[in-house]
Amino acid sequence: MRNLLFALLICSLLVACGKPVTEAAEDEHGHEEAAHVEGQVKLSPEGLKLAGIETFTAQTRKIQTALRIPGTVTSTTNGRAVVTPPIAGRVISISVQLGDTVRQGQTLAILESPELAQAWSSIADATKMRDSAKSDLGQAKSEVELSNAKLSAAKVSLVRQRELARAGAFSQAPIQQAQNELNEAQSELLSVQKEQASHAEQLRRLENLFKDGIVSKSELEAARLELQQDQIRLDRTEAKIENAKATYDRERNIASRGLLNAKELQTAEAEVRVSQLELDRARLRVRAAESALLSANKTIANANAVYLSNTGTGGGSVGRVTLVAPISGTITHLDVTRGQAVDRTQVLLEVENLQSVWVTANVPEQDSAKVRKGSTVQVTVASLPGQVFQGVIQVVGSKVDPKTRSIPTQCLITGAAGRLKPDMFATIRLGVGPAVQAVAVPKSAILIEDKNSYVFVKDSDSFDKRQVELGQQDGEMVAIVSGVKAGEVVASKGAFVLSSEEKKSELKGHDH
Repeated sequence: MRNLLFALLICSLLVACGKPVTEAAEDEHGHEEAAHVEGQVKLSPEGLKLAGIETFTAQTRKIQTALRIPGTVTSTTNGRAVVTPPIAGRVISISVQLGDTVRQGQTLAILESPELAQAWSSIADATKMRDSAKSDLGQAKSEVELSNAKLSAAKVSLVRQRELARAGAFSQAPIQQAQNELNEAQSELLSVQKEQASHAEQLRRLENLFKDGIVSKSELEAARLELQQDQIRLDRTEAKIENAKATYDRERNIASRGLLNAKELQTAEAEVRVSQLELDRARLRVRAAESALLSANKTIANANAVYLSNTGTGGGSVGRVTLVAPISGTITHLDVTRGQAVDRTQVLLEVENLQSVWVTANVPEQDSAKVRKGSTVQVTVASLPGQVFQGVIQVVGSKVDPKTRSIPTQCLITGAAGRLKPDMFATIRLGVGPAVQAVAVPKSAILIEDKNSYVFVKDSDSFDKRQVELGQQDGEMVAIVSGVKAGEVVASKGAFVLSSEEKKSELKGHDH
């Protein structure tokens, strides 16, 4: 009804703008002649413009039947990234704003965290432990080297002592020393005896001289005292000889039994055992130091792992961590302010890269056999008229949704360059069947009447209504099997108005 009212309004306006040539016209003699031609419509230029008539030149092109499915634009898995802090802390700086374009790795914000500072302190403490363990290990290795040298010397000494023992070197020396001491004591006794005899003869002479009054009493007493001292020395020397004889006899007894050689060997062997024990202890200290160093290195590795896990991909410095963009794209969500305290689970920013997007559609069950993974599709959106995006079907669902009786399908659109936004409504066009060469006109040029198809073909200053046979439809284009040839001009818009005008002219023609 609305279209009919619109057509009547247009027809009334056309009458006002310029009379259609369907009315009778006078010839040069003033006689009327009928100008009506069956199926033909003539309009003045003003009438064509007012009716919104547009034309299209029929052309030969490839036509393929297409399946059109509504869909929705979504971000790809790699095209959207959520930024959360790797550790609880406080935001001290923000480097971006909502809508900013960022590159991967670019600094977004900086956090300050006491927990991260503690992790850094743990690394420092572990490093000190490692340095101390290294120092202990070096000292223990030095002790091993010294103990090895001492043990080697003790073993060499033991070999030498055994050789000396076999040669009797340890027994001869004490005997010789005792013999020498005895000989010295005997020589000393002879010397004392000679002096004593001399002093006794001298005392005898002085006694005679004292009787004669030649010498004084003091000289006599001095001679007697000297003789007494000789006796003391004689007694001492005799005792010394006895001791030297006893020592000589003892050493001869020890040598005959080999006790001295055994003692020296035992001392050398004991020195080897002591040196070996010191070496074993030094080696134990080395192993303990190595274990301590290994433990310290593990502690450092663990502390570093904790620190790195708390700094995320952006890295950190002492108590601060840098948040960086995981991907290149645009900041589409920013929910943090400077000075704000944040935790690990809080979403701070979102970055989207819409260079590539998904278009998700639900294919009706009856058309599911026509959809194949890897098929090429064309995608359009209402907000970008005239722009067609090429895509490839990447995912075809394996189950039918029992509620919608459809199969979910995902198409990957590359090169969207941010023009396709998430949640946009889109139309997916999937060509099915073979493509054929045919004369094609816009679907808007087709007029259906009584189950027949017609188009208005422009002929000079008029439009002729012509019946056509339709072929495959490819989007907004329809193949013409017969009725229109390539190069002919048809009314692509306003066919309904031309049809209304044609019917009006036909009625007037019958009135004449």
